[in-house]
Amino acid sequence: METIITNKFKRSVRGDSFTSTLGMIIVLSSIAMLFIALLSAYGILRVRSDIWMSGSIKSYPLTLSWINTVVILLSSFTFNKASKLFESNNNKKSLNFISFTIILGICFLILQTQLWLVLTNDGYSITSHQAGAVFYMLSGLHGLHIIIGIFLLIWLNFYIRKYDDYFKQMKLTGMFWHFLTIIWLVIFISVIIF
Repeated sequence: METIITNKFKRSVRGDSFTSTLGMIIVLSSIAMLFIALLSAYGILRVRSDIWMSGSIKSYPLTLSWINTVVILLSSFTFNKASKLFESNNNKKSLNFISFTIILGICFLILQTQLWLVLTNDGYSITSHQAGAVFYMLSGLHGLHIIIGIFLLIWLNFYIRKYDDYFKQMKLTGMFWHFLTIIWLVIFISVIIF
């Protein structure tokens, strides 16, 4: 009797994990479609524009963008490290790496704000030209998702301290955070570099 209940519980947990993963895939697909639509609009505007301003970004804002890219890549690495440590039952070190990820996410937002201020002071504003409008729209939307990701990481940190079963939450939060890293790389390469 006990074995039957345990097997039903395991199947229920596996089913719940599948449903949660599928739900996160749907959420990420929706967000991806939003960014694809915006990046497509960017491509159309850029092709039709006689003069595009992204080539005029000075070296300091470009350096800030590179640093920001390194920070978000590092945050994905620290979250991945946290996941690996949880798999080996090293919860204390894993929680430290989640905290590092939160700190790196906050650093990303601070650097992004600094980048916006520098660009605005250089005349690269949301109203100055199409390139500025596209950049601020894409990076602002991405920043909003980073804020959501930071809240998810903070929630995960508290969840892990309170409950023993956190594999599903770790996986879903990781999917969201790594997705944000990929989105930033696409924005960085397509809008800032080119």
